Amino acid sequence: MMTTTNSFAFCSMLALLALLPALSPAQALAPDSSRVSYGEEMLPASPPPESRLGRQYSKLTRLQTEENRLWKLGLNNFSGGYISYGDSLVFSGYGVHLAYEQKLRPAWSVLGEVSPDILRYQSGNNGGVRTGFALRTQLAGRYYYNLNRRIRKAKSASNFSANYISLALGAGFGRRADNTHFYSFSRARASQAARLSGVVLYGLQRRLGRYGFIDFNFGVPFALSPNPRTSSDGANILPVTTTLRIGLALGR
Repeated sequence: MMTTTNSFAFCSMLALLALLPALSPAQALAPDSSRVSYGEEMLPASPPPESRLGRQYSKLTRLQTEENRLWKLGLNNFSGGYISYGDSLVFSGYGVHLAYEQKLRPAWSVLGEVSPDILRYQSGNNGGVRTGFALRTQLAGRYYYNLNRRIRKAKSASNFSANYISLALGAGFGRRADNTHFYSFSRARASQAARLSGVVLYGLQRRLGRYGFIDFNFGVPFALSPNPRTSSDGANILPVTTTLRIGLALGR
């Protein structure tokens, strides 16, 4: 016979079993929803090592040196020839090009230049060689149109090493001289004390080591001073000028 105590325990167990289906889902133990994931960190690829030849070229042309102003001393200012006008038959000149270039913006600059020249000429068919003096100047604006692209390719660091388009004004002073930096005037006008010309140029400039530069350009010049020409002066030929500067440079 079941005792009273056992009967009470049995009834309590039955009541608990009856209540289990009525428990809400919120009262049930929530399952573990955490996830473990694995991944591999991708580091940016390092640039390929620069070759020895590339390092030497970068050093030679000062590719990674930023400069905002540049002093230039061109050492190749020589000219000569046999000409016949007035009483002069033999003509030669030599001097230097002294220029200063200043950045206005990374790709824009202004340039000023003076070129003192020593002239040697023969006076008359049987005259002796005489010496004179002339001075040429120019003021130019330059736009280095591919400088930003060269910087992105690590070929320059805003150091005046790029290709450019330029508009310049040139002047020449001296009665024995007959030209400016870009334009040769008629021999008949060589007695003028001053001459003025303009030019539109396309050129390139590069640094050569720490203290050198090379600057080459070509373009179409035009006279701004009176310049009557004779048939022997080639008045119907479109003038084209080319200029090469090689010399010393000091930038900062």
